[in-house]
Amino acid sequence: MNAHMPSSSLYKPHDHLLKSSPKISSSPLDRRSCFPPTPSGTAKPTDSASVDALKKTKATASETCICDRPASHIVCTRCGFELVGRLQKVCPEHPKKLALMDHRECPNRLCRSIHLIEVSLEK
Repeated sequence: MNAHMPSSSLYKPHDHLLKSSPKISSSPLDRRSCFPPTPSGTAKPTDSASVDALKKTKATASETCICDRPASHIVCTRCGFELVGRLQKVCPEHPKKLALMDHRECPNRLCRSIHLIEVSLEK
């Protein structure tokens, strides 16, 4: 007997609780029965309608994405500092994506204004 376990008659081992509990099976068939059945009316990914809808969403995503836009001429309206690069903007398709070389403030260490304008270099 262990020194940390009580030696009184009130102590009963808990083995009887483990024997009476239902056995949990780890087979994949038993796990599937826990979830409700899949509705039969759902669209499959192989349906032509869902494939067309997926193509349309990809097309609209590429039209609204501004992540790969070209560099332009940036001018600070406060101090007149000029540079070539991109203004930091939020992409509607990728709002959490952050381009590290995009500028959100004037790089002039004496200015640091957020009042920048972007002028396109394309003619």
